[in-house]
Amino acid sequence: MDDSLEAQVGRLLKARGLTVALAESCTGGLVAHRLTNVPGSSAYLLGGVVSYSNEAKQHVLGVSPDTLRVHGAVSAETALEMARGARRLFGADLAVSVTGVAGPDGGSAAKPVGLTFIALAAEGNEIVEQQLWQKDRLGNKDESADAALRLIGRFLSVEAEVQPDGSVRPLWFVWQGERKRVTDVGRQWVEGEPGKRRRHVLVMTDAQHSPGGGETFELTLSLDSWTWAVAAISSRPVAV
Repeated sequence: MDDSLEAQVGRLLKARGLTVALAESCTGGLVAHRLTNVPGSSAYLLGGVVSYSNEAKQHVLGVSPDTLRVHGAVSAETALEMARGARRLFGADLAVSVTGVAGPDGGSAAKPVGLTFIALAAEGNEIVEQQLWQKDRLGNKDESADAALRLIGRFLSVEAEVQPDGSVRPLWFVWQGERKRVTDVGRQWVEGEPGKRRRHVLVMTDAQHSPGGGETFELTLSLDSWTWAVAAISSRPVAV
């Protein structure tokens, strides 16, 4: 099985039956290149835009001239508008954008070489991540493409319902390329300082394919970016 980031993302998109679109600036189409290296990617990748100039960001993706003037092309605000524009343009379920200073020139004290913003736009969810890479131009592009793919993967890795009291009920998640169905949801708690708060949820999976019982996992939801992390606790059922 292909364990590359792009293959993992492809399997997640297929499992969820979702489509994705891209808006790339500093990566110059590298994320699209990576995704289209996977056979069958036409089932979920609708298309992408390499909006390298401000004019392309504005006229193709619909980024506001005021956003570009006030915040600049390399900013969280522009990244988010790029992602929204790509999703709207292609009619995709979700879209991801990348904008940054790849180097070696073009940096400043406020926006140094390596500064990159990656945004994801989906129905009811918008995420922006800021990174500061420390490599050369090609290395920064590679890091940005990896980060964009990882963001998609984290966003898609868990399917959950939000309850009226703010708790969550995970329905299924992906672990090591395998889809796991949640049969029992146990204790959950919130920890962390403001801006870094996370909800932890203990779950047990379907025992059908696990001799001797289901598996126990801890799912962790970032309440700021609404992305998940998954960690195995036991291959045997434990109290949740």
